[in-house]
Amino acid sequence: MNTIKSINEINNKNKSVITIGNFDGLHKGHQVLIKETVDYAKKNNIQSIVFTFENHPGNYFIPNSVKNIISEKQKLAILKNMGVDMVISIPFDDYMTKITPNEFVRNILVNKLNIEKLIIGHDFTFARNKEGNIDSLQLLSHKYKFKLQVVSPIRINGIRVSSTKIRGLILEGSLDKVRQYLGYNYQLEGRVIHSKKLGRTIGFPTANLESDNNMVIPKNGIYATKVYVEDKVYFGATNVGYNPTVNGKSLSIETNILEFDEDIYGKNIKVEFLERIRDEKKFSSLEELKNQLGKDTNYVFEKYICKTEKCMIK
Repeated sequence: MNTIKSINEINNKNKSVITIGNFDGLHKGHQVLIKETVDYAKKNNIQSIVFTFENHPGNYFIPNSVKNIISEKQKLAILKNMGVDMVISIPFDDYMTKITPNEFVRNILVNKLNIEKLIIGHDFTFARNKEGNIDSLQLLSHKYKFKLQVVSPIRINGIRVSSTKIRGLILEGSLDKVRQYLGYNYQLEGRVIHSKKLGRTIGFPTANLESDNNMVIPKNGIYATKVYVEDKVYFGATNVGYNPTVNGKSLSIETNILEFDEDIYGKNIKVEFLERIRDEKKFSSLEELKNQLGKDTNYVFEKYICKTEKCMIK
């Protein structure tokens, strides 16, 4: 898969089918657009292109107003896995706010990308002041002689799949519903940093994930998680919150990785959220906290690690 990071780098000679969007989360609705694009490209022996942005357009106008569901790294990995030939992931900047719909289509889609077909969602808007929409694209597709396909929204249990809906579910801690809409587990990735090491003193050492302020952070609480350390996979109990028992002041994402005892400070890990076990709680003593952590880890061990009746519950 070829990745382009600037409009100036685009020099595509091959005929192409293109889909455009921010694609935050690459949820099941987005996946339909991508699949339609890839399938058409393969059937017609042309190039499949995803045109997207490395930053959310909303954050250009109001910084930090929209938290990401997916990292740039994860987005590119999923697109590659789906068979996309080229991804154009550029900054949403001043240029993108001033270009007219006609200029966008003529200068980028036609002249630079050699478009044969455009596949978009039903609510797609683009260019200056969102002047570009389905109606204007209908006219422009006739003017510049390319095909246009508008894909209807995807609904699950009668609810339209959208990035806004998914952000709300993550903030609620409804990770099972998030998985239904995304088609995969929500995840956070980052470096393991030093913390107060309270967990180690009571027998539950944790990997403290350096939080990314650009990502949506799940509701405070304890979660069953899958943890990727280098090329190995483990399960864990992850606490998202402020450690109220010891009067913590800053948000932390700390995972007790089960059946694991290695020094991973400074290493990158990925944490997939499987389910929310309970609310974060302030306990009356460290002993009470220790007992509850034992119950949390036993729950994860029994449900996700223990595979047979002979398995001894820790």
